[in-house]
Amino acid sequence: MSAMLDAGLKPNFTTHARKRLMARGIKGNVVELITIYGDREARVGDKLVALSLSTDKIRELITENVAKPQQACSLSKTIVLFNEDRFQVVTAFARYGKKKRRYEHGIKYSDPR
Repeated sequence: MSAMLDAGLKPNFTTHARKRLMARGIKGNVVELITIYGDREARVGDKLVALSLSTDKIRELITENVAKPQQACSLSKTIVLFNEDRFQVVTAFARYGKKKRRYEHGIKYSDPR
C-alpha cells in the first residue's frame, strides 16, 4: 500500500461504494486515509483486500497531523474493501455488527470492540 502513498494517488470509488458510503454515513476522506495508510489487511477472494487501521497507526497519523483527532472513532471502526487490480474502493462498512465476516477472523485487533 505504500506505493499509493508514494505516487500520491487517490483511489477511485465504484458507484456501489458511493451509494454505500452515503447510506452508512462514512466520509470519503476517512476511506482515503484507510486505503493509503491501512496497516491491517486480509484477503477477500482473488482481487479484494479488506483494509483497516490499527490503534497505533491512528495515533501516529494524529500525531503527524495527517488525521484529525475527531476522526479517530471513524478510522478505528471502518473497514474498506479495496480492489487492487482496478485501484477502486468497492465498499466500506463498520466492523461492528451482529455477524462476523469471514475475512475478519484472521485479523487480530489490539483495541477493544
